Amino acid sequence: MTPTGPRIRAAKQLPPGRHGLPRGYVMRNQRERILDAVINVVAECGYAAMTVEDVIAYAGVSRRTFYEHFLNKEQAFLAAYDLVVHQVLAAVNAEFAKGTTWPERVRRGLGAFLVLLADEPTLARVCVVDVLAAGPNALARRAEAMGRFRDLLAPGHLAWTPHLSVPPLAAETTVGGIYEVIFDRVLRGEIGTLPSLLPELLHAFLLPFAGGEVAGAALQAAREPARGT
Repeated sequence: MTPTGPRIRAAKQLPPGRHGLPRGYVMRNQRERILDAVINVVAECGYAAMTVEDVIAYAGVSRRTFYEHFLNKEQAFLAAYDLVVHQVLAAVNAEFAKGTTWPERVRRGLGAFLVLLADEPTLARVCVVDVLAAGPNALARRAEAMGRFRDLLAPGHLAWTPHLSVPPLAAETTVGGIYEVIFDRVLRGEIGTLPSLLPELLHAFLLPFAGGEVAGAALQAAREPARGT
């Protein structure tokens, strides 16, 4: 299923014919365009319906060029997914680091994640929904990505509330539960509402690690900006 609508030359597409550019630059440009095409085609058509023909048409490259970079559509999707996860984690890490306390860091990191998905719905479709349809290798990548989010957000509670006894599976089940809520909104086409979920998702995350008092205070603090708008 080819995405609908007219296609114009991609913003980074090189001019046709001889251009005298270094081969390394050309290869990077081609790869970037293919990955951008994969993300956009998957977001519009879904992974199952995506074809190599769709990708090369969107990217403005030849079939031969596609296969110089990737063995098949699965490998191209995995590379695109890795790129999306890298970008998302970089944004979350940058915002997480700005916090002065662990609950504030979690609020900033989780908030950045929700805003990024809302601002980039194509990325949201790829990393939240369509990855589930891309086979066992993609599912393994998803599990790894969720583990990286868990490892970023959860460990800070050890210094914050050392007196609490946290169940071993608390981090895994909490991150998994948050993911399911986000998945449901993305699947229903309500991606723009994700930032509004921050107070409740923050409370759900902090509760098993920091207790009701800290989680409740964080819930109220996260609601304050919304009241002022």
